[in-house]
Amino acid sequence: MHPVIKIISFLVVALFLTRARLDGIALTLLVLAFLYIRGIRFNIHSIWNMLCRMRWLFISILVTYLWFTPGVPFVPLLQEYSPTVEGAAEGLLRIATLSLIVIQVNLLLQTTSREELVGAIHWLTGPLRLIGLDRDRLALRIVLILDSIDEIQILLHRQMVEFSAKGKKISRIANSVGRLFQAVVNKAETTPLEQITIARQEWPPFLQWLYPVLLVVLFGWGSYLNI
Repeated sequence: MHPVIKIISFLVVALFLTRARLDGIALTLLVLAFLYIRGIRFNIHSIWNMLCRMRWLFISILVTYLWFTPGVPFVPLLQEYSPTVEGAAEGLLRIATLSLIVIQVNLLLQTTSREELVGAIHWLTGPLRLIGLDRDRLALRIVLILDSIDEIQILLHRQMVEFSAKGKKISRIANSVGRLFQAVVNKAETTPLEQITIARQEWPPFLQWLYPVLLVVLFGWGSYLNI
């Protein structure tokens, strides 16, 4: 599949998921199952790592919905201090939709090379030239970010190891953040300059445009039935 079509299809599904109910989750699982049947294998280890990095966000979402959504209390004796059944349902729904978006991001990165991804974004941002956006600079920044992610993760892991050392917690946090920032600055100043080439994307095959169109129809139909 053309990289541009992959990105557009991902955006279509992600957009519908932001407002989806159970029908949207079911349709997304159906699409993922179809991709699996077509031979696309998911990197479970990578997906699990991405989801684990978001665990505190998931916990925050669940806590917020549990105690700030009106409804039937889980523990009637606690009255207004009890989490609600409706809050649990809404919180778990939001966590499920975010998890599916994370899976799709992982799948997009797994099946698309860096050059293809940047070239597709460069192609898609072409119309933004009309409002003065420099798409070459945007594509360049994306390349630099993708190249730096692994190195930043290594630096962050080192700081987390040092964070476990003895000392006051607040001072350890401050020192770790300061050392991480300084390490990133030093890395940026010592990295040699290199020439980066952005691969130009051709216009996607006409028939492949049917994929995002079918996704719009599928999810739009599901949303209509839910109404």
